[in-house]
Amino acid sequence: GERLTSSKLSWNIIPVLNATGRLGKPELGVNLFITEDSKERENIASKIIELNQERKELGARAWEIGSKKAERNLNKYKGKLCVIVDEEINRGVSGILAGRLVQNYSVPSMAITFVDDIAIGSMRSCRGFSITPFLDQMSDIFLNHGGHNFAAGFSFSKEKLNEFFKRLELLAPTIELEADSEEIKIDAELPAPYLTPNILKIIDKFEPYGESNPELTFISKNLKIQDATIMGKTEKKHLKLILDCGTSKWPAIFWSEGERLNKDFCKGDSIDILYQIQRNTFNMTETPQIVLTETYRSL
Repeated sequence: GERLTSSKLSWNIIPVLNATGRLGKPELGVNLFITEDSKERENIASKIIELNQERKELGARAWEIGSKKAERNLNKYKGKLCVIVDEEINRGVSGILAGRLVQNYSVPSMAITFVDDIAIGSMRSCRGFSITPFLDQMSDIFLNHGGHNFAAGFSFSKEKLNEFFKRLELLAPTIELEADSEEIKIDAELPAPYLTPNILKIIDKFEPYGESNPELTFISKNLKIQDATIMGKTEKKHLKLILDCGTSKWPAIFWSEGERLNKDFCKGDSIDILYQIQRNTFNMTETPQIVLTETYRSL
């Protein structure tokens, strides 16, 4: 019963479909779209969901390996590059590992594994650093490489691994990174009377959201916390607030921030908030909700 949006596609559906290619079974994804048999589609969808669960487990294992080596590798490359090499990393999740290293350490990152005598790697970037010209400087040792400026892949003979490391040590000092800014772009300040369910009709006009068109971020000030609870299926760690916006009372979700209740603010306090507005669907009923990015006690 959920409304299908670009955000739902990019977070909940496309990554599951991608698991088929990552784990060497892209034909499953293709057949899901072209088969005319509804039962066959259901069977394929079940297989894809199982494959995605396997991808998650492989990704978790890769992160376990990568996170243990990351700090040492950061020091080796003067804090400008993180390179993880381990044959236990599944080639299908090397890009996921590289992306997670970028998220955690905010530097360009590589994850490399081996298939027989071939080293296969993925690289992800950040902070304005372009991968393509960087990898081009090592094209003479690559069997192939390609992608775009912020995500790429490459391969080379395993016997050239030491040469690859030598090149990285020479090239790492040339990496220039933009400041690691936590700046958040605010699209509009919404006074409390503007926060009615009708605001979603305006927000929908900005779809589809994606890489160059992020979800709108708003700020509102001096909203009273009418109620506050900590929630979670297995671990109570998420915060749910009910915010008094005058004619409307808005549920607001603050993921993984339950510990802030009764420390940074309490029921009855007034707060300023940064947030996105989304829909929540439960038992076929759709309700608007606020997803918090940050909160501050109102002065």
